Amino acid sequence: MSDAFFETLTSKRKKTGRFDVVEDLVQVDPGYRHLFVYTSIPEGACVLPMLGDRILLLREYRYPVRSWQYSIPGGLIDPGESPSEAAVRELREETGYDVEELIPLGAIYSSFGSSDEKIHLFMARCGNKGEAEREPGEKIAMQLVTEREFAGMIDDGRYMHSAGIAAWGKYLNRKYYMENNRN
Repeated sequence: MSDAFFETLTSKRKKTGRFDVVEDLVQVDPGYRHLFVYTSIPEGACVLPMLGDRILLLREYRYPVRSWQYSIPGGLIDPGESPSEAAVRELREETGYDVEELIPLGAIYSSFGSSDEKIHLFMARCGNKGEAEREPGEKIAMQLVTEREFAGMIDDGRYMHSAGIAAWGKYLNRKYYMENNRN
């Protein structure tokens, strides 16, 4: 399918902190124009941290939703940094853990109807524990859970971080696909 029928007629961009709000007037079909409004967010990385057979979760107050939420480490990719370098950095900054093994799980668009944000997903086997290097204002607690406990938290709504759920799904897909398709 071609995107040739989408012609951007005008584009306005307003910088708002880390994100931009974009308004594009687009000719979709002859005689029909549509105003697309979305947030433009730099690419990010998110990492599912494993300590042995347990998952390391973060619990942090998330102001936009006015509540404490579980998540996994992640953040924006710095200029000149690769997605894997960002994943390693975010894990170390938010938890203090080094990476023994980093496995790429692919990428997702977090909400392509309202944002162009692309998040690169990884699974990390954690190594040595050092000091976390959190940003001022980050109040983070850590909790280890089994895979079964994590699945239950997703199922009952205690875990709602979309990138973490996507990383979990991709991890399980890889884990079970690899186990069931060895030749």
